[in-house]
Amino acid sequence: MMRLRGSMLVLPIILWLAAGAAEQPCKSNPGLAGKCFAVRGRMRAYNGNPMYRIWKIGTQRILGVTSPHPGEEPILPDGVACGFDCDVYADFEVCPFTREEPGVMQRVCVESAANRRVVRSKP
Repeated sequence: MMRLRGSMLVLPIILWLAAGAAEQPCKSNPGLAGKCFAVRGRMRAYNGNPMYRIWKIGTQRILGVTSPHPGEEPILPDGVACGFDCDVYADFEVCPFTREEPGVMQRVCVESAANRRVVRSKP
């Protein structure tokens, strides 16, 4: 009986923490590994993880848009991502969850996207 009562007390706390993590903003996220930075890039949806990736225009560098914890929704403003049938070109402000490392996709969240241009794929 005590175990059941303990579970009933802990469950609401776990749900509250999980809801807070999903709503955690990008720039003030405690999981950041460094300072936020600006990048001109193209965001596209891919099969795989992370689903959304930003190509830094003029480089061979790819940033993976994610959250600090695997399995959570990526952190990005509403309306920035447009799915598999389009690309979003923008001036992104991103914040890193991992350090930049050669040959490894850096994990970031998106704080903002200015000067957006959506290009739809041809059917």
